[in-house]
Amino acid sequence: MGVGYVVEGSVRKSGNRVRVTAQLIEVDSGSHVWAERYDGDLDDIFALQDEVVAAIVASLEPQVGNAERQRARRRPLESLGAWGCLQRGLSRLYAAMGQHDELEQAVAFMERAVEMDEEFASAHAGLALTLYYRLLFGKSQSRDADIARALKAARRAVALDNEDPFPHVALCRVYLITGDHEAAVHEADSAISLSPSYATAHFGRAHALWHAGRPEEALPSHDMAIRLSPRDPLMWAYLASKAIALYLTGRHEEACAVSRQAQRQAGAALHAYLGELAALGRLGRSDEAAAVLSRAQALMPDLRIVFVETVLPISDAAARAEFAQGLFLAGVPDV
Repeated sequence: MGVGYVVEGSVRKSGNRVRVTAQLIEVDSGSHVWAERYDGDLDDIFALQDEVVAAIVASLEPQVGNAERQRARRRPLESLGAWGCLQRGLSRLYAAMGQHDELEQAVAFMERAVEMDEEFASAHAGLALTLYYRLLFGKSQSRDADIARALKAARRAVALDNEDPFPHVALCRVYLITGDHEAAVHEADSAISLSPSYATAHFGRAHALWHAGRPEEALPSHDMAIRLSPRDPLMWAYLASKAIALYLTGRHEEACAVSRQAQRQAGAALHAYLGELAALGRLGRSDEAAAVLSRAQALMPDLRIVFVETVLPISDAAARAEFAQGLFLAGVPDV
């Protein structure tokens, strides 16, 4: 049939209990990419069916994406088409997390994907996303130019394929960095309507909501993203964002715990420390805050509140002031 991956599995029943196993197979190699087991009862077989289908669909997107990135990395550069360049770009992006060289490679791969196929919506979305992360990590040499390029690429992606959730997620991210958070929520909602199990869309929605001063509303979307994609390569960001939302609701101890969890994730960047820093500042635990600040400054020696406000531009004045005050009390320099 020409497919790259096949899902296979089995159903076993014992009394009123049922166990469903599913595994994802890469057709070319026959290797197992992913496997999972689901248990439930038969009191409502239709609800169980919906639950299992939703769980499998949610798991497939990050697992297939990871497998495709690995395949692209194994192929010679000269043999890569637009799809392969997109996957190599995403691979470099997820490996970058603040590293300038990796980010620049990711941008270059996305630019090459666009050049190879101007009508490939995902290539434009990938370029917008990598430019967003270059801005987020403060690695842009020309902030205004990168914002303009990212907006153009994301809008082009949506125009090329309005039915693909990825372009909407990319546009959501770009609106985040511009401070247009209601537009970001709208794009995240558009992506979710197209693919309800798309974890990064729920994350984008959550991230935009606390930027807009609605942290209580953000928390269920954070939890949905985490539940849908527990092995996501951006799990550190999911948790870092949730920690800040918890801080903004006044749940400082929880913010510390979730922020520490974010810091333990693979690829965790500077942003994973911000929730704990702000919370410790508000709790008056200066010695602990100093230790966390030292670890954060190992990633960015010149960390300043003005940098945080630039890359996380909270549009709600009260929420922005609260976040800045927590960081200031933790010892983060202002300017």
